[in-house]
Amino acid sequence: VKMIKDAIAHLDRLIQTESRKRQASFEDIREEVKKSADNMYLTIKEEIDTMAANFRKSLAEMGDTLNNVETNLQNQIAIHNDAIAALRKEALKSLNDLETGIATENAERKKMYDQLNEKVAEGFARISAAIEKETIARERAVSAAT
Repeated sequence: VKMIKDAIAHLDRLIQTESRKRQASFEDIREEVKKSADNMYLTIKEEIDTMAANFRKSLAEMGDTLNNVETNLQNQIAIHNDAIAALRKEALKSLNDLETGIATENAERKKMYDQLNEKVAEGFARISAAIEKETIARERAVSAAT
């Protein structure tokens, strides 16, 4: 009986440890993807801002005839910003999908653990009943012998 209880406690510790590892791993992945998306956004934004500033300086030097080119650049900046926003949105969706998958996996693992506990409890009950039956039989045998 003690071995069964020890085994159950050991299984419980293993499951809790694995769950903490998975949660920590998920949080690390989520943070890394978020940082990567943010860094990519900032890098591209800096490049675009630098390009825009340099272009505006050139426009000032060239005169009003280049206003159409600036408009085109602004349109390109808007397109790039939309693309960056779409990439970030997709990255966050992927993270949410990953989180959902991990939650599903954890729920399935808990269900399996609960089923295992139930089977162990059933086995323990059968063993206890058999021990009690054997004890009663021995007591009767001792009583009959005396």
